[in-house]
Amino acid sequence: MSQDTFITQICVVVHDVRQTNAHWARMLGRPEAEIITVFPPGILHYTHGQAADYTDCQVAKYDLGHVVLELIQPGPGASPWRAFLEARGQGVFHFCVQVTDRKGFQDALADIGVGLPYHIGYFPQGSYSYVAATEQLGLELSVNYLVDDGALFRGLQAGTVAPLAELK
Repeated sequence: MSQDTFITQICVVVHDVRQTNAHWARMLGRPEAEIITVFPPGILHYTHGQAADYTDCQVAKYDLGHVVLELIQPGPGASPWRAFLEARGQGVFHFCVQVTDRKGFQDALADIGVGLPYHIGYFPQGSYSYVAATEQLGLELSVNYLVDDGALFRGLQAGTVAPLAELK
């Protein structure tokens, strides 16, 4: 793939973000990361094609210079993170790659048998999406695409654009 594609984050889903955060702080020799509740307003989420609202996940992040370690404790409601935790227990949920050509990257994923994202979050400055690539790559990928996506975002809000239409 392009030299402009790089891993930016490792996401670990956990049962108790406070306890795990304290353990990571000790192992990294750093102060505990701030725990925040996500996601902020202004992101349109779709999971398996359905609009979804995720506002109850607890997250701590460690900027390790070359990659961010994200610890996420899902809220009690249905979500990709809750489904992972219930099916597999604590563990690495995804690696996040940042891309400059989202459609080209999705086409490369399709070439190795990975389907369209099952979850996507849109915001005016871009999007992130999750693709099930465990069979092909050994784990899921989060694909971040940071670009002025204002027109697409407004089209989604107005219902004139369907989620994932830009990838089909």
